[in-house]
Amino acid sequence: MGVLMEVKDLVTRFYTQEGTVYAVNNVSYKLNEGETLGIVGESGSGKSVHALSIMRLIPSPPGKIENGEVIFQGRDLLKLSNDEMRLVRGAEIAMIFQDPMTSLNPVLTIGTQITEALKLHMGMNNKQADERAAELLTMVGIPDATKRLKAYPHQFSGGMRQRVMIAMALSCNPKLLIADEPTTALDVTIQAQIIELVKRLKEQFAMAIIWISHDLGVVAGLSDNVQVMYGGRVVERGSVVDVFKDTRHPYTLGLLKSLPRHDMRQADKKLTQIEGSPPDMRNPPKGCPFFPRCTYRIAGKCDEEMPPLIPGPESAPDHLKACWVDVRSGEPMLDQGEPQHV
Repeated sequence: MGVLMEVKDLVTRFYTQEGTVYAVNNVSYKLNEGETLGIVGESGSGKSVHALSIMRLIPSPPGKIENGEVIFQGRDLLKLSNDEMRLVRGAEIAMIFQDPMTSLNPVLTIGTQITEALKLHMGMNNKQADERAAELLTMVGIPDATKRLKAYPHQFSGGMRQRVMIAMALSCNPKLLIADEPTTALDVTIQAQIIELVKRLKEQFAMAIIWISHDLGVVAGLSDNVQVMYGGRVVERGSVVDVFKDTRHPYTLGLLKSLPRHDMRQADKKLTQIEGSPPDMRNPPKGCPFFPRCTYRIAGKCDEEMPPLIPGPESAPDHLKACWVDVRSGEPMLDQGEPQHV
């Protein structure tokens, strides 16, 4: 599999009356064709802003992409004109948002909203677009598709609206689908149906997926690789197995310990929480952003110097973490190796 997209040193800021918000700070990674990358982290960690930066949907003002490259199939998306970028959105990269009710236009029928992209990107006439839209609704499990094209968003349930959003996103066969917490507002039964649907459609369309979520369980079941973000930075990255079975960053460890698991021993049933609050990104810390909340911290080191992403052992060189400490032993890392730009 080749590299579909490479993000290099992405930096996004918001200039507000209260000060500059350092939302995304030097995020770098590669996404392969057909890969599903899960991105996790609590609110304010930069997950959604990084995705909106890729799509060039950061509102300006107050937001601005200050630095970086997003190389997608040989083109830097950040250097494209607005007209060129409009042709990429929907056709080559599609995005599903968290709340379909605010993402769908309440005064336009579902059919109008799906066929708009088909006419723009695929050059279809009205009849062709209507037939394709009905096919898409059927594909995502909406019955009476032809009839439902004439319905409005408020006439659909939350789960059905999210299916409509997925149909819209897949309408032009994109190579990359970015899903920004698409199941957060849904109950667990509908959530499971949507996840199974996305798995099936991924195989059918052979597309790559970036799945942004708070839910580590969903990410574990859906993703090939996981990227953990905190304070606008990537703090750990690796395969699902490596990150969940051999966790190397204290923040990821804290997230996993706060997650209920069916295989926990009775003695371990009590869940723990990460003490403290996320950093105020209007005044970002000098060193590691997790320093004030970390039980492994080294004063004079972690609060002074931001650790780079360091590769794991020879058995898992692609398992990267940004930490000065070995969480398994609690000892400082004496030999960090060479920093990696993923």
